[in-house]
Amino acid sequence: MRVFALLIFMLLNLNIYAAGLKAYMSYASFYTPEGKSYLETYLTVKGSSIKYVKGEDGKWYGKIDIQIIFSKNDSVVNFNKYELKSPPRKDTLTPPLNFLDVQRYGLSPGEYKMNLKISDANSDKDPFKVNTMVTIKKLPDSIAFSDVEFVANYEKSDNESILTKSGYKIIPYVFNYYPEDVNNLSFYAEIYNTEKVLNNESYALFTYIRPYEIDKKLDDYFQYKRMNPSVVQPVLKTFDISKLPTGNYLLILEVRNKKNDVLATKSTFFQRFNPNVNFNLPSLLAFNTDNTFAGKINNMDTLAQYIRFTFPISTDFEKKYAESLIKDGDIETMKKYFLNFWITRDKNNPEKAWDDYKKLVDYANKKFKSVSRPGFLTDRGRVFLQYGQPDVVSQHYNEPAAYPYEIWHYYNLKGQRNKKFVFYSRDIVTNDFVLIHSDALGELSNYQWQYIVYKRVLYPVNVADKVNQPDAWGNESSDYYYHPR
Repeated sequence: MRVFALLIFMLLNLNIYAAGLKAYMSYASFYTPEGKSYLETYLTVKGSSIKYVKGEDGKWYGKIDIQIIFSKNDSVVNFNKYELKSPPRKDTLTPPLNFLDVQRYGLSPGEYKMNLKISDANSDKDPFKVNTMVTIKKLPDSIAFSDVEFVANYEKSDNESILTKSGYKIIPYVFNYYPEDVNNLSFYAEIYNTEKVLNNESYALFTYIRPYEIDKKLDDYFQYKRMNPSVVQPVLKTFDISKLPTGNYLLILEVRNKKNDVLATKSTFFQRFNPNVNFNLPSLLAFNTDNTFAGKINNMDTLAQYIRFTFPISTDFEKKYAESLIKDGDIETMKKYFLNFWITRDKNNPEKAWDDYKKLVDYANKKFKSVSRPGFLTDRGRVFLQYGQPDVVSQHYNEPAAYPYEIWHYYNLKGQRNKKFVFYSRDIVTNDFVLIHSDALGELSNYQWQYIVYKRVLYPVNVADKVNQPDAWGNESSDYYYHPR
């Protein structure tokens, strides 16, 4: 599932906001049994954000005008213009309800520009517009997954509607952010081509949750099911995440054969905010650090510093747990934690994993240190330690209208392609470059980043266009962002 809109909402979930109107959209691609691809869009409108007028039946209604265009090479491929009506309100004192819209669009494999225009039909405010690129992949001959659709709730239904799939009425959950009051993560996906590839041989479907930062499934969030081949196999499952700590995660789906070979996999990013759940490592105490590299570190300050060095590559709950250990000052438990941390990363040779990482920390501390922070705690240091050396670094310290800035480009970043990070500094002498934008999963996303860079001479107010660059003499930021070198 992909989520987009216009203003930053947490990390990935962005919302459409125009003159009070608040709407949230996501989309996912699927295939028919005949192998034809289509896109589903999911739009949720916050009922309290729109204007209501009294209808002929005496009740109050809100209306949203929506226009969506899919184009390729400047030619319109698919188009829809429609009106979305709110649930009725008995009177203006009745709390307004949020309302949902689902649409399906047949699109052949390829890359499309999706133009969305949305407005409150009862308001005279200008409509809000957003443009984004949508990629539809060709269904391969091998076993494959659809996109993952997060689900708010579902129930069995024999009534056909835009909300029904595979005998269920499915209400989409348009976010990939789960706050503390949402305790179930439900999702829908489809598996294709098992009948073609496996004939009559059964297969296993693994579904599990793992931290985004490390490739380690969480045993409490693992489900297994034996399945028989079919043309299209629907998957509708739920995880209880009431005890899942705050952090960034991946929902993983895997198809495995009888030999336990992975035949297909799908990963989908989501965030959890659950401040009342503390992370603990009960199995940590089972480790004996005698005769290990961790057991040889007997200086409390050195060990505490080494643990701090791991923060850039730690999960949120690992970091919180480590901070509590350092505060308590129990050196034996700290040793066990440090050993466990590196066994988690490399169970075969945790000491080498630590030695290799320590060399990177030394480099970061030398290259990226600022006047106030060691290099591993700076934004550039953190990104370097978490993702490695970028493939291209564009440094721009002397543009006439801009603060010093850098654009880092990764060709491949944990399965993501062509991801960028933008850093800037108000004073090159301090060497303190701050991350202001990235298009990578789980990172700060701010498509107004150029207005921050060029605030040296520009002070825009109420900027409508959040993507195009400011008009400043010598401005090369867009060129280097889209064509890194």
